[in-house]
Amino acid sequence: MMLFQTPEFMFCLIILLAIYYFLPRGRMILLAVADLAFYALAGLGPAALFVGITMANYYLAQGLTGPRKRLLLWAGIILNVGNLVFFKYTLFLVGIMEKVLQVPLLPQLPFAAKLILPVGISFYTFQFISYLVDVYQKKIPPSQNLMVFWLFGSFFPHVISGPIMRGGELIPQLERIEKQDIVMHFRLGLSYLALGLFKKVLIADNIAVYANNFFAVSNSLGTIETWIAAYLYTFQLYFDFSAYSEMAMGIAYLFGIKLNLNFNTPYLSANATEFWKRWHITLSTWIRDYLYIPLGGSRKGELRKYLNLFLAMSISGLWHGAAFTFIVWGMYHGLLLISHNIYRKLKARLDRVRFFETAAYRAITIFVFFHLTCIGWVFFRASSLDQALHMIYRMLIPYQLSFTAFNGKFILLAMGLYLMHMLENWLRSHAGPLGDIWQRSVPASLRALAYTAFILALILFSQGQTNNFIYFKF
Repeated sequence: MMLFQTPEFMFCLIILLAIYYFLPRGRMILLAVADLAFYALAGLGPAALFVGITMANYYLAQGLTGPRKRLLLWAGIILNVGNLVFFKYTLFLVGIMEKVLQVPLLPQLPFAAKLILPVGISFYTFQFISYLVDVYQKKIPPSQNLMVFWLFGSFFPHVISGPIMRGGELIPQLERIEKQDIVMHFRLGLSYLALGLFKKVLIADNIAVYANNFFAVSNSLGTIETWIAAYLYTFQLYFDFSAYSEMAMGIAYLFGIKLNLNFNTPYLSANATEFWKRWHITLSTWIRDYLYIPLGGSRKGELRKYLNLFLAMSISGLWHGAAFTFIVWGMYHGLLLISHNIYRKLKARLDRVRFFETAAYRAITIFVFFHLTCIGWVFFRASSLDQALHMIYRMLIPYQLSFTAFNGKFILLAMGLYLMHMLENWLRSHAGPLGDIWQRSVPASLRALAYTAFILALILFSQGQTNNFIYFKF
């Protein structure tokens, strides 16, 4: 698989775009072949599986308006979930059974050694399930064009790690792709591509070195160093994952396709509810619409609401990976959401307290919730529950509180990264006026040259770095 930040990918992208522009009537076929080739680079087996799953979902959806639609819906859900469970959770579940039964089961499964997780399986599984449910609920009609549906499932900028797109959002764009005037999207495409490259190459990959070093010696860290480890991974994860999403958006815009924004400076959130409106937005809305609400949402009383929140977030954690650390991370965020709902009800009874409406109160809540988020990311990053619990214990119980120049350097780095996060938020909120100034002040040819030079410089700078995007493994 070619990484977005490599010269090979950029060369192929330029060639693809050139053909795409010069042969507008062949855009759909061109993208269909490119998508298949991109996925096949990860292996012919996963590619064949992906083609089969795509075809099955296409034909299952055709029957979701007929008399057997409920049966076909469940057949589609079982197919997609079963495919995900087999490849992602078989070894995890068998490992649990081995411990419970104290019997070696893995040697008796000859396929286990060859079981490799197909890239993007978690993302395309959720995308296909949402499509089937939306067709069943008559929110969208089933696609009647197999090639359009193939592009919906396989569009290469986002097939590996999202954003998770709905049928009603992406399919209409694909149906008119050969008639779109895509020149207007180029400025946005280059902007997002440059932003994503900057985050990945200059920030995330460099933070990763330090974060990995701290986690590698976590048993010997004191309280300050353990917090530093959590801070560094917190920013590494954000800048890495948001970089992929923004590069995917940028590349899609170059083809005239709009993908959904996946991150909106989440570390400025004051509570868990706000966080999940700003972090991995397409996943959190998917969890809300296809798990939380079908479980009953808030329609069946407070206790049921809290149980639904807990279950939905626990499943979200399991979706991220076949390990207890991810499940506990999901449960932790479920508890944070429940706690915020309870706190919000209590605060409503104190509506006369004006302090709750002040900037100082919001700053305090952002500070507190940011640190709660950092604690959660320790579960997400740790190699085992023991490591995670040990680190969190060190974070909460003072141990070896020695402040050194070495610590100070990394604390300043964490503060600088947070300031950069705040700057990103300011730039997003002023993107329109700043973009207008940029266009009025700089001729189009110079803007194009600046984007191109910046992107090429980042790609050249990244040479020698082979860091995958973190979410590729999910």
